[in-house]
Amino acid sequence: MNPDRPEQTTGPVTGRIVAFITDYNAAVPLPGLDRHVARAFANWLACTVGGSGDGSVSRLLGVMDRVAGNGAATAIGCGRRMDMASAAFVNGFASNVLDFDDMHVPTLIHPTGTVVAAALAMAEAQRATGRALLDAVAIGIEVELHIGRCLFPGHYDQGWHITATAGVIGAAAAASALMGLDREATARALAMAATQAAGLRAMLPNEGKNLNVGKAARDGVMAALLADAGLTSAPAVFDDAFGYFSTFPPVDGYQALLGELGQKFLITEISLKPYPCGVVIHPVIDACLAIARRDGFAVAGIRSVDIHVHPRTAVLAEKQDPASAISSRFSLHHAATLALTFGNADFATFERASVADPDLAALRQRITVQRDDDLPQTQARVTIDLGAAGVVTEHVTRATGGPGNPLSDAQLGRKFVQLCRRTMDDAAAEALYARCLALSEEPDIAAFMETVSTRG
Repeated sequence: MNPDRPEQTTGPVTGRIVAFITDYNAAVPLPGLDRHVARAFANWLACTVGGSGDGSVSRLLGVMDRVAGNGAATAIGCGRRMDMASAAFVNGFASNVLDFDDMHVPTLIHPTGTVVAAALAMAEAQRATGRALLDAVAIGIEVELHIGRCLFPGHYDQGWHITATAGVIGAAAAASALMGLDREATARALAMAATQAAGLRAMLPNEGKNLNVGKAARDGVMAALLADAGLTSAPAVFDDAFGYFSTFPPVDGYQALLGELGQKFLITEISLKPYPCGVVIHPVIDACLAIARRDGFAVAGIRSVDIHVHPRTAVLAEKQDPASAISSRFSLHHAATLALTFGNADFATFERASVADPDLAALRQRITVQRDDDLPQTQARVTIDLGAAGVVTEHVTRATGGPGNPLSDAQLGRKFVQLCRRTMDDAAAEALYARCLALSEEPDIAAFMETVSTRG
């Protein structure tokens, strides 16, 4: 293949994506990019360790014991060794269990869920360096988010779980980069990932959403391995008349958006969550916490709570009576109730607060949600009638954890330690967090993974 004319055999759109993956130079892209990637990696690892203790992961492992024996990669927090694809599946699943993983609000994609799960399994099996893993994660995230920009919002509104349908491409891109596939093989890997793109939004309030993420990570690994083995596939899957973009219609100008791949780095737009719930709920939580912490506030005095949000936020999270812990993480009413009742909405608060608690249920009934076209999706306005104490209002324009108000390294570190307590003590978690932030210096990811303590 002529390296200057990848479109000759792959098509212009596919060629553009392939060239970004195979020609990526970490020294060029963006000052400070490594820090964004390392923080995103640390956040993913903590969420995966925390999620590994969930009962759904235990049930998944029971299935995996039947189909995947010992191997070269680790199922994090579970004391199991598996083949690369199976480890990517379990870790991708676990990373999404708590809804505490990262989010790219403009596309509603969880960027690291599929990409890091695939890249880490491949890097561990190959004993790759931290530098190689960091670069592969950056590549995978940029590919999936740029593709996500081309699809959103129509693709998402149609019912596709975009974290899976775009994430499988990112996972394959990251795995291909780690394997050092040439352009032709990379194009085949992307095509084999694209033909496996699936995942329904109907799964979001149940454990099926985690399945979507895990499956996409596994399929990305398998796509790279199959391409490396020489299996053939569509050479131009993003240009083909019956390919990815013809099946998943993109927005107008998608070729211009893809043209920014390698020029505009979307990882800088990622939100690292301070609260374990849907990111569109976070501005509401911030507003409720600000009110709850005011002098003289008493939750017993609340007569009514009026929440104004963007219409899409209401569609995603207007659930007055969530039926389970999973669905409560997609409920504006429940999250606001926790913030107002406990003055907190952190991981521990969500874990201990039952949706069946009669006091919480009673307060949820006093909450109404208004759809406001004038509010961006990143904002919220909360007005509370406190009876004799008057009416208070809080308008949040930049939610905590978002790119305009990011978590500090110290805040992210506290989240990391809290989640890792399921498998290690605080000192070990703090040391692991420091190594995550310096991931590019790790000489051997397999050795690094040996320090990720497990339950055995």
